[in-house]
Order: sequence, then C-alpha cells, then structure tokens
Amino acid sequence: MATAADTEGVSGDDQFKKEEEIRAGRKALLIKAGSNYNFRSQFAGDDMEEGIDPSVDDLDFILPKLNVCILIVGTHGDVLPFCSLAKQLQERGHRVRIASHEVHRQTVTSRSIEFYPLAGDPKQLSQWTVESGGRITGEARAAMADPSVLKKKDAMLKEIYTSCWGAVSEPDPLSPYYEMFGNMNDSMKSNPNFVADAVIANPPCQTALDVCEALAIPLHIMFPQPWYYGTVEYPHPFSGLSYDKPASSTGTQAKANYASYSIFEGVLHANFGRFINQWRVATLKLPPIPWNHNFANQIASCNIPFSAMWSPSFCPKPQDWPEQCQVVGTFTQF
Repeated sequence: MATAADTEGVSGDDQFKKEEEIRAGRKALLIKAGSNYNFRSQFAGDDMEEGIDPSVDDLDFILPKLNVCILIVGTHGDVLPFCSLAKQLQERGHRVRIASHEVHRQTVTSRSIEFYPLAGDPKQLSQWTVESGGRITGEARAAMADPSVLKKKDAMLKEIYTSCWGAVSEPDPLSPYYEMFGNMNDSMKSNPNFVADAVIANPPCQTALDVCEALAIPLHIMFPQPWYYGTVEYPHPFSGLSYDKPASSTGTQAKANYASYSIFEGVLHANFGRFINQWRVATLKLPPIPWNHNFANQIASCNIPFSAMWSPSFCPKPQDWPEQCQVVGTFTQF
C-alpha cells in the first residue's frame, strides 16, 4: 500500500496509478528476493560447503523487513526444522508466522513464533500414507477396497488447501485471547493482523502458489524429499519406482524416473483441479487454471525456487536440476 507521504497531493486516477507503481515495484523486489536469496549460507549446517553450487550468490541489495508465512502440512517432525528457520528469520528482523495444523500450536508458540491453524489432522494423514505405502498405486488400491476412505481423505485435503488463504491474509482466530498466553512476543500481542510479503511452503500445501498469486508475492518451496522438478537420477518418492541407479541417463528407467514427477502432479491436478479452480474464482478472485496436463506441474512451469533439505554430501544436487533448485542441507532442530 502507498503511504500518505507517497500519495500526498495526488488524487483520483493519478493516485491509483501511483499506488499501482508502488505495488509493481514491491512485487519486483520481492520476486528477486524470493528467487535469489541464499538460504544455505544463513541456515544450513557445517556440512554445507561441499557440493554447493558456487554460482549462487548472496543478495546484492538490502532485503526489506518482511512478513513471512511458512506453510507446513505434516507431522511434528515436519514442523520442527521450520521452527529453526523461523527463528533465524526473526533474528534478521522479519516477522514470521508458521501455519500448520492446530495440534502443532504449542510447538510453535512456545518458541515465540506466530501461529495460524491450517485444517487437517496430521495423524490421520500419516495413517493414510502408511496404509497406501506412500505410493500412487497404493492409493488406488485403498480407494478400490474402501471408497469411503478416499472420500474422507479428499474432503480433508480440500479443507487444508482452502485454509492456506487465511494463513497468509488473516489474524490467528485465537488472537483475541493472546493476553492469556504467557509465551507470546510483543508483536503477536500488539498486531494480530497479518498479510504475507513472502511464503515458504512444503509441497503438501497444494494451493501455496495460488495464494501467492492472489497477493502478488514470491513463493519458495522447501522439503526433505525431491518434488516437482524431475530428474533421471531417482524417481518421485510416491511413484513406487526402484531407487536403483539407472544404467544410462537415456534408458527406460531414467526416463521413467523423470516422468514420475509430472505424472504425480498430473494425478493431483486431475483429482483436485476443478475444486481448486472453483475456489480460485470464488475466493481468490483469480482466473481458473486450464484443466489439462500441460498445467499440472505449475511449480516447475513457473520456475519456483526449491530448496532440498538434505546434505549434498549424502546426495548431491542432480545434474539435470535447474538453477532455482539447490540442496541446502538439513536444518538444526531445537
């Protein structure tokens, strides 16, 4: 938003144009920050130097203080590493909110990190994953054995997806009761309103890109497993394919590995694409995404930065990954 100083003496169409220019400049700056920010140098462990692409430089400009929302769908183990990231961002002057399932509230707020509740039950999600073996084929078998399970899972995922909008744009529903909590920092008590300037998300937050599009802000994906960006070196974790090293980078196994990433996203797009489009139009006031395979893997198509949260000493960056993908190491849990 433009400040009073920015728009003083300007009215009508001129003021609107001025505000549009300010928003456009802010968007360009944040996109540059989201694309180029060197997370590894500030948040990774001592094992990070080996295997890191030296072409990735630190910012060449002063990063403004941001409202950063971290969207996390998953278990306690998924949330803890991002608590460490949030504390590091706080130390650098940013306001940080972690949005995850309500069961994780105490884990987050006990570290003086702001919280917003996403829908969904991580325990039930984990149980479904175990039952399916963490594979697309397992999901299909489970649906055939008991169609009600798939219906319940789809309903929960839809609730999670739509709750991402409140996470980046609304106060925590419990903010009126913050004075009763002893572990809230001053900013959480004095200013419960929150609108994100940038978002960090893990892949199960399927609508992270949609809410960022609605706010015209950058997105950065982080996860301890390969996702979105295909590689011939190993398959998508949910594909059920072998992790044996391909004999050739052009062989059948290598091609299947690479294709597994777009196929997985295609399955999700086929299942949830129509629902997400209805929500985009009704809630986010955005146009629908074409419902076909060419638009299934939007993260890769839009070149969204992806940070792989494992050590490059353990598994180096695949040679066929693009520049915006980096192996940044594991985050210390505390």
